[in-house]
Amino acid sequence: MLAPEFENFLFASIGEDVNGMQVSVLSGLAQSDLDPWQEAAKLARLPGKTAIERLASLIEALPARAWTHPDARAIATRLIALLPHPLADNAASSQAPHNLGAMMSSRPWWIYVILMSFVLGSQFIVANHELPPTADRSIASSVGGAIPPHPPVNSVQ
Repeated sequence: MLAPEFENFLFASIGEDVNGMQVSVLSGLAQSDLDPWQEAAKLARLPGKTAIERLASLIEALPARAWTHPDARAIATRLIALLPHPLADNAASSQAPHNLGAMMSSRPWWIYVILMSFVLGSQFIVANHELPPTADRSIASSVGGAIPPHPPVNSVQ
């Protein structure tokens, strides 16, 4: 289950351990005998504060760690922000069922609006476009009918 939406989170750096080696979230979770992608998915579903506390405790439990509790909490806060979240922010999800601001700012939504505006505008232009009068006469003469005279457009009768 290699979900690409978790790559930014999993490949982010936790920091250097006591040996000076960089520890990523991926390697840290693997050192803790956890499946990194499953853990990332679990953290993404948790409310923000709960996810931060869970990740901070995992960071504190890492072998050869060089982080104190406040450091681990700050690191966890930074890393949790990299996780994909549902439409509503976890803190506001209990107050509002849907976050329309997030949905409105999503790029695919605007692409569809622009595309549909173009399609509907094109249909409107085509539907209101009249054939030139010469085309009517050529069709009538090819059928063999007589062309009745057209009154001028702005004539007074």
